[in-house]
Amino acid sequence: MLSAPILLPASILAFVTTLHASLVVLRQHRSAAGRFTPTILPSLALSVSPWVFPTTIGVVAGFGAHIAWFTACEWLFPTTARLAASASPGTRRTTVEGRGSSPRSGAGPASSPQPARDTFVAVPVLAIIDETPTIRTFRLRRPEGFGFAAGQFLTIRVLVDGRPYVRCYSISSAPEASGCLEISVKRQGLVSGMLHSTVRAGSTLMVRPPAGKFVYPAHDDRPVVLVGGGVGITPLMSILRHAVLAEPGRPVTLLYSARGESELAFWDELRWIVRRHPHVRIGVTLTGPCDGWAGRQGRMSASFVQDFVGEAAHSVFLVCGPHDMIEATRRMLSALGVPAGQVRSEVFQAAAAIGATAPLEGEGRDAPVVSGAETPTLQLHLARRNQRVTVSGHQTLLDAAEAAGVPMESLCRSGVCGTCRARLVDGDVRCTSDALGEREREDGWILPCVSWARSDVTLDV
Repeated sequence: MLSAPILLPASILAFVTTLHASLVVLRQHRSAAGRFTPTILPSLALSVSPWVFPTTIGVVAGFGAHIAWFTACEWLFPTTARLAASASPGTRRTTVEGRGSSPRSGAGPASSPQPARDTFVAVPVLAIIDETPTIRTFRLRRPEGFGFAAGQFLTIRVLVDGRPYVRCYSISSAPEASGCLEISVKRQGLVSGMLHSTVRAGSTLMVRPPAGKFVYPAHDDRPVVLVGGGVGITPLMSILRHAVLAEPGRPVTLLYSARGESELAFWDELRWIVRRHPHVRIGVTLTGPCDGWAGRQGRMSASFVQDFVGEAAHSVFLVCGPHDMIEATRRMLSALGVPAGQVRSEVFQAAAAIGATAPLEGEGRDAPVVSGAETPTLQLHLARRNQRVTVSGHQTLLDAAEAAGVPMESLCRSGVCGTCRARLVDGDVRCTSDALGEREREDGWILPCVSWARSDVTLDV
């Protein structure tokens, strides 16, 4: 005759239940973002198993099943730790000028996935710092997922007289400053003037995740030379701040020109950086009246570069400033034997980081506008509307559609915000925006506000 199974004492059952409860709490804590997930339900059911099967075999089997379920959840379902690891710069691969980035690229830590590229986020303004009488730095709380590479820009949307405007401003802080990010804005133009006059600490700005390909050259061990004109110093400041933290032994030179001493942004910090970092050199020249100034005067010249840069031909140059200044610098560096591939540039524009000018065949985004009389008239077919409109050579696709009375959603009209993003179904189009990634271009996406037809075109609009 079989004997009845021996039931365990209530104290042991209570102890085992406590162990089960600990696994439940740990699983909940490690679930994605700490939210309730259905994976908790089996854990809760297993927690009461000691009282349903209060024998030694039942308690051991129940607890073993709970351990197996917890282990399976760790592998099959995302946890907070694994999400953070996948988003960190040590494991995530990004693309910068066609090459994958590394931890040296300055992408910065990110505790959550990057927000969608076209999503605006409300961000509080923490502080405002006057850099010069016309340049003001806005320190913003850095949202989760706003990792960026040193040199990128931030897209901001504001309302002026009830009308939305989108502008892009270079980030001047280093990616390593995880709690905040800063943009430095010169007071010129409608939106910049509004930011200066109305935004205060405690205000809120609508911003999009950072973007841009003018970044710190992480995959190149050669010395870095930063060349900035006026407020073009802002992305270079982010790059310099990152460089002294990420690669403290890499030679970095900043060549900076401004109209007057009062217009030298970050001047106190730049002098401090030189004192603290022996591998950093800074050359400054003033192009305007400079009474009492003991330093260099006049525009940058070949001799100015040679005085501060040991081997220009073996350095990587990042140039930011007005278009004329960039072109003059390129010519000067070419005469010094610097290969064109070692000179990277970004044109500073108050309205946006990317200009909307119709390019000549084979030329870049800064080429002059093509005369409509010199180019053929083409057809734009809007497939969803089954409507055709005429496109003249000097018109963007967005301009042509609007001229024909066809509304298309848009904001910045400068190839930055992505609001007018559309897929090219057929035809040949030249899109001059740098805001689209290689994968997006391969998938047929264009920005009609900075796209010109080179044949009859069909858009999925």
